[in-house]
Amino acid sequence: MKAPLKSSGEKGIFNKFDWVKEADSKLISAKLLRENGNQKTLELESLMTTTSYTSSDVFEVLTIKDAAYKSSVLMLGYALELLLKSGVVSLLISAPKDLLEKKVRAYSHNLVSVALDLGMKLSKSETELLKTLSSYIINETRYPVTPESVEDYCNKTNEINGFIANDKCFCDGLEFYSKLKKIINDIDGTPDNMKIYSRMELERDGYIIFRVGGSLPPVIIVKYCQTQIDANTNTLGTIKELLINKNKQNMSIYSHLMESSWDAALFFNVSNKQGLTRVPTDSEK
Repeated sequence: MKAPLKSSGEKGIFNKFDWVKEADSKLISAKLLRENGNQKTLELESLMTTTSYTSSDVFEVLTIKDAAYKSSVLMLGYALELLLKSGVVSLLISAPKDLLEKKVRAYSHNLVSVALDLGMKLSKSETELLKTLSSYIINETRYPVTPESVEDYCNKTNEINGFIANDKCFCDGLEFYSKLKKIINDIDGTPDNMKIYSRMELERDGYIIFRVGGSLPPVIIVKYCQTQIDANTNTLGTIKELLINKNKQNMSIYSHLMESSWDAALFFNVSNKQGLTRVPTDSEK
């Protein structure tokens, strides 16, 4: 059996708090860059009231301002990405470590996908913000625009400059970070809602991981054994039937909690090719 992810004693990417530490570091950078951009905005406004400024003076201040704003958005996006992915560490306790490595890479910079896998209920504005930041992490804050014409170049450049200089959008990102930080802090349980998790083996090459408690919804992760795959019984219906039958004969606290939490749970499949994939609920299909 591959080394499982432990709930304590892990380091680096296998430790939730190391992810949070890096996220907080990126947030500090974002705030410092934003402050510098705001200072340059005031400096530019002051400069424009004088009669002795040159175009070179204006260009220098403007360049620094835009660079600071653009980098502040990039760092904010990275901060949110790292904080979201810290939750995936908690999601995958007892799963093979390499599954975590594959999953955080598979997400790339898709912030909405990570948030949904953590069971977050995003508002329309939060969804749009995360989608925009995902795009800016990949393209707008890192590469020149890809124009189809001179007019398109001007429009795209103006749109980017407008977003990176928009303090409301930046503050919305900070507000979402604070909301997310509370969720991450409580994800492994609170005094009033402790986390319980267990792992059950399915023959020699399959398993079920179950967790409940903390700020995550109940989570059930299934890797079907080869016998189930060959018999075409690799379905959640089969797993639920096995669970019900077990509870009729030899119920444990874990199997009881799993059955009672079934309807509210987030489900994930594990395969050798695709790694960890979310099973959509009926409302998401």
